[in-house]
Amino acid sequence: MKNPPLKSWRLHDILIAYVVLFFLFLYTYGLLFKTPYPGFYFNPSNGELLEIYQPANPPLKIGDFIQRVGSISIETYRQNKWISFFDGMQAGQQIEIEVLRDQKSVTILWEYPGYNTSEFQARFFNIWWLAYVFWFIGMSTQLFMRPKDTQWRLFVAANYLTGAFIMLGSVSSLRVFGSAILLRAVTWLILPTYLHFHWIFPKSFRRIPQWLKNVFYVICGGITIWQLFSQSFSGLYFFAIALAFGGSILLLAAHYLLQPNHRREVMTLAIAAFSSTFFTFLISLIGIRGDVSKIGPLALLPLPILPATYFYILYRRNLGGLEIRTNRVISIYLFLITLGFVLLLIIGYSKIALINRDVIAITTVIIALFTALASILAFPKFQSFVEKRILGIKLPNESLAESYSARIITSDSLPILLKLLRDEVFPSLLIRQYAFVRNLKTSAEVILSENVTQDLVTEDALMELFASSSKGNLSPFSKHNPPFDWVRLTLPLQFGSELIGIWLLGRRDPDDHYSPVEFPSLQSLANQTAVALSNIIQTEHLKAVYGANIHRYEQERVNLAHDLHDSVLNEMAAMKMKLDPASLPPEFQLSYDELINRVREIVGDLRPPMLLYGLKFALNGLADNLSERHRDKVNIIADIEADGEPRYPEIVEQNIYRIVQEACENASKYARAKSIVIEGKLFEKRIEVKVIDDGIGFRDEISLKLDDMLANKHFGLAGMHERADLIGAAIRIDSKPKHGTRIQVSWEAKDTI
Repeated sequence: MKNPPLKSWRLHDILIAYVVLFFLFLYTYGLLFKTPYPGFYFNPSNGELLEIYQPANPPLKIGDFIQRVGSISIETYRQNKWISFFDGMQAGQQIEIEVLRDQKSVTILWEYPGYNTSEFQARFFNIWWLAYVFWFIGMSTQLFMRPKDTQWRLFVAANYLTGAFIMLGSVSSLRVFGSAILLRAVTWLILPTYLHFHWIFPKSFRRIPQWLKNVFYVICGGITIWQLFSQSFSGLYFFAIALAFGGSILLLAAHYLLQPNHRREVMTLAIAAFSSTFFTFLISLIGIRGDVSKIGPLALLPLPILPATYFYILYRRNLGGLEIRTNRVISIYLFLITLGFVLLLIIGYSKIALINRDVIAITTVIIALFTALASILAFPKFQSFVEKRILGIKLPNESLAESYSARIITSDSLPILLKLLRDEVFPSLLIRQYAFVRNLKTSAEVILSENVTQDLVTEDALMELFASSSKGNLSPFSKHNPPFDWVRLTLPLQFGSELIGIWLLGRRDPDDHYSPVEFPSLQSLANQTAVALSNIIQTEHLKAVYGANIHRYEQERVNLAHDLHDSVLNEMAAMKMKLDPASLPPEFQLSYDELINRVREIVGDLRPPMLLYGLKFALNGLADNLSERHRDKVNIIADIEADGEPRYPEIVEQNIYRIVQEACENASKYARAKSIVIEGKLFEKRIEVKVIDDGIGFRDEISLKLDDMLANKHFGLAGMHERADLIGAAIRIDSKPKHGTRIQVSWEAKDTI
């Protein structure tokens, strides 16, 4: 969105902005040049003396309570907002001031100093200039930002009123141009504006009936007029202040709790509020009274953060090409404040702990070197932190393609690839609306989307889009008809001559604009994604083929077990029944029983019957069978803990069982183990199984890499790796010569995108 030309600005918008600016100029003039300079500053609510600007032995003391100045008492001063103590006085004139000191009334003769540098500096380096920041933000919004909706009007009004409130608050104690009365009135205008704005920011709650809003505004407007012309209940505006700011905070907290999609904006505001106030609070704690004028201006540096943050959250989409520059400015600004915070701590400690001038000089040099070093070394990391945690930019924009290329190597499954795109790539590109569509030849599948409903990506329309793209009729920046009129940019995912998918990119911060200059880098990301997706598809295909082979292999084992059980065992039983037991030698019965037991063991290995009852029973049964087979040669212990009676997918239970079985067979046959322990923890969505033996372990030259195991014909270990990979489990094998072997298998149910 481009800024509107000057001729499109409405006259009344410019007029309102200039009227507010004139108002601020008027009271700035009154603060610095019009009002008296009495040489001290006091709290107008109770008369307490807070600052004295006379250099040497003034008769007044900080902590005195003013009771009377000339003929005007403090009660009259508080009640009549038009009265000023020193109107018309000239420098050098003397006036009686009655104060309460140590519970005693004391009358002193005070010489009116008139204009003095110390008091001017105290007024100049104060918060009044922040009013111009709010005016500038309000003016920029009013003239340059669109649309002119309710949120726009309230934000403009809130900035102008806040600027007026800050300016009037700075001069109200000086009674310039009726500032004390106007302050009370402006406060009651702020109340409905703040509450209404924070009701709809960052996203509106339920719609408020129009009559209720009108009543609230009329009541606050009536109190505003009453405060202008009535001197009674002058302290009532404190209630409005508390309600305006407290209510705004509560509404923002409600947005955070009830609107999860907008928590980032609320948290950003909270960080901005903390940053803009804590630094000032710190200076007030560590500053020494005599040195406040020297370091006091530093306290003003963070104050514009909060209004600027509101503006950034509301209108960053309208910043056009300034988005990245604005992000950089934010990072630099926050870094300077953080660095200033650290330096302030060092300076404060130096003033308290160091007395020797030489030591202070050395400390100053060290601080300067520290500042330069921190700026060189720490800023890049600080900037990265701000972009990631505050601005939501996960990957560096300048090297996004390189970073993505490095990260995509580890994306060996579709959920991991989609998570990388969803959580890091698209947020770093500030893309807020998109659809990642996969081409399935005869159909289309939306595998990842954000802010896209089903009616915006109907399958018929997607198939037409794929057809147009495959024919070369689809331009990245072409205009689309419904339902794809939300699409700003179309990027095909091409692998060779095959179109395997497409990116549909919609809304984007700051202005929904995709520059042609960015197209090569965006297409590069799409091409990398196409390669990764193609590899994942091929990997999934190979896994499916391997899984089908494993399933067929297991089915063949089941069939063989059925044949052995139903055919061989039955035939052997029938054969024995046909023989005369009296004619058989004693050795025949012993061999016959051993053969029957061995065939039954083979049937049990081919088809573990206990798997029908769950993995826990199957592993315990495996340990019992192995113990019975090896008798006293190998001690096999099973310690399986289960959270209830969990069941897992059949393929998971089957392959975990086979891995444990293979590990036990290897330990007993090849490792010559005397003891084998099967430890297991079975949770609802997680499996942890260990097989630990005290055998001879692996030789040093045996590699545990899958390719090396296959090359060296260690097919048992390779089979365990393949079975683990098939079900998405992790397997770890630790072994040393003469120290046994530990095999650990971990499986966890994966959440799908």
